[in-house]
Amino acid sequence: MRGMIFTLRVKPQQPLDLSMLTPDRLATAGSLREIARIKLYVNGATARLDDVFSISGDDPEDIELRRTTGWATRIGAQMTRGRIRVNAQGGSHLGEGMRGGLIRVAGDCGDWLGCNMVNGRIEVNGNAGDYIGAGTRDSRHGMANGVLTVWGNAGHRSGMEMRRGIILIGGNAGDFSGAGMLAGSLLILGKCGRLPGYGMRRGSIMLGCKPEYMGSTMAPCGLLKMEYLRLFFKQLSLMGKRYRFLRNLGPEAYLYNGDTANQGKGELMVLLDQTRHTASE
Repeated sequence: MRGMIFTLRVKPQQPLDLSMLTPDRLATAGSLREIARIKLYVNGATARLDDVFSISGDDPEDIELRRTTGWATRIGAQMTRGRIRVNAQGGSHLGEGMRGGLIRVAGDCGDWLGCNMVNGRIEVNGNAGDYIGAGTRDSRHGMANGVLTVWGNAGHRSGMEMRRGIILIGGNAGDFSGAGMLAGSLLILGKCGRLPGYGMRRGSIMLGCKPEYMGSTMAPCGLLKMEYLRLFFKQLSLMGKRYRFLRNLGPEAYLYNGDTANQGKGELMVLLDQTRHTASE
């Protein structure tokens, strides 16, 4: 069997919902003829799948999307298994409610990457927008588990109200990273914007650089040597060749407890040795 390849025929000029192109949904669709008849939502209207994409291959567990743009929304939404490779751009809500499997994106992604994520793994080679790993407006919290990696830069409020899981940002991140965080781990290797950890209850935020403005309710605890950081980074380094540099990080960091205005059980760490090791090594 060969993986299924979907190549966009014409670049859309309005949101194109691709939530139907997951291993779960394609496996139940039946034959290639029936798959071609799947209806996609295009800004409230519908269009046949084969009118929008050329289709090849026959293995729904291995999906490749080509020539997609930022208008391609909800890629991999609710998927529970298999693999999706996006060899171009991904739009907003990529991996929304994802419960398993793997999504890899060669280019950039929009806002709400991995929102409401329950499990699985997402890896973005480029940049991402705001609210990655956060919860949508009608949900009680953000991602509940899984691993979300953005090797480029991310926007504001990354990991907002995340419940569990790991978010790794190889570049810079915007303001309010980890705001309202309930648990989980957020690692930002580049520069961080204003007020990281604002309103956090629990969880761990690890920063490569001290942010330009730290909230007054983040209580400084001094420079500490924490061996569990070494173990954490060692485990992350086993995820693939590109992650191997992480084994060189830790265990020394400047520790802050916070947000002390909201129970103060979270922790924010500024890694001491980050300037000697980068994601580009």
